[in-house]
Amino acid sequence: MRCFDRFVTFLNTAAWCYSAEKGDAARPGNPLPAVPRAAPAAFVSPRHRHTGMGKRGADGGAGGKPSKKRYLNKAPPSGSKSGIPLQTRGVLLSCTTGREQQAGREAASLLTEFYERLGGTWKQQAAGAAADEAAATDGADAPSDIAAALASEVAELKQGARQPFYYHLIGVNSVVYLEYKDAEGPSPSAIVLAACEAVAAGREARTRFCQRLCPVEATSFASLEKIQEMAARVVAEHFPTGADAPIEFAVQYDARATPPGLERMQVIDAFATQVPAPHKVNLGAPQKTILVSITKATCGVAVVDRFKELFRYNIATLSLPEEEREAQREAQRAQSKEQQKVQAEQKAAAAQGKDDATEERQGEAAAAAVDAPEPDASVVQKD
Repeated sequence: MRCFDRFVTFLNTAAWCYSAEKGDAARPGNPLPAVPRAAPAAFVSPRHRHTGMGKRGADGGAGGKPSKKRYLNKAPPSGSKSGIPLQTRGVLLSCTTGREQQAGREAASLLTEFYERLGGTWKQQAAGAAADEAAATDGADAPSDIAAALASEVAELKQGARQPFYYHLIGVNSVVYLEYKDAEGPSPSAIVLAACEAVAAGREARTRFCQRLCPVEATSFASLEKIQEMAARVVAEHFPTGADAPIEFAVQYDARATPPGLERMQVIDAFATQVPAPHKVNLGAPQKTILVSITKATCGVAVVDRFKELFRYNIATLSLPEEEREAQREAQRAQSKEQQKVQAEQKAAAAQGKDDATEERQGEAAAAAVDAPEPDASVVQKD
């Protein structure tokens, strides 16, 4: 029907143009009748012209409407962060790829449980805040027992929204950051240690998708200067000068999507060189381990106990039987030796390449000196 209307409009327009050129009356013998002068058909935009031709528009929408795909929101998931937030404490979690949100919820529940076992008072704080709010709004008109009952119900309803740990997707696959909100409660390192010890003692997997738990007690921007400043504060707190008993320590370095120009040994030396005597390094069985985790533009640090003994705080490994643990440990040792062997071969090849390049340059210089023409003795330089 629309095509027919458009065709009639075209004929009327052509007839109007002919009559405007030749006059109001048609010429004798002209089959077209005289047409009164009228305005041309209304202008139709290209978009409506294309989308109005059929039942489905050119963009795929029904009735000539553009498809909703054009307005698809490409923003990251709600609650995501671009790296670890600065000036926060928490736990950096490694998990199964594609299961970041499920692992974040599992880890938040697990850490909250051990937070309460260690004396965390987040529920009491939330209930107290809800009770104060209810007393301020309804206390004047309602009895105290009713206000307390309402406050307890409100606290239970708001419990899910008031937890000590909130997980963030930080834009790195298989990594989730759980931000710790209680500044006065147990430290993240103590909570993670208690959780790992419980999993190791019970040989029970408390989660499905969680793997390593890495506490974060201090953060800074991922530049060498800022890392050195933070290292001085952390070392002064955990490794006092003039201690009677020396502390054996090691530095564990992990990096994900690090900024360019930041070398691994530079970061390790920023912490190791600032530890005073009589403390010393022990990479095999350290008493304390300095965990350095660089994720994007943020560096997180924590000083923890029993890190190597508890399989680097990997709760998935801690839940395995002893035989599987030992097999996994041997596989890790073999992999580490293989990596060290490959690195040694690469260094040797690089050194050999430098030596060959030096010898080649020296040979070229010697050949150029032999081929150089001798000075002409007949040429006398005048003053």
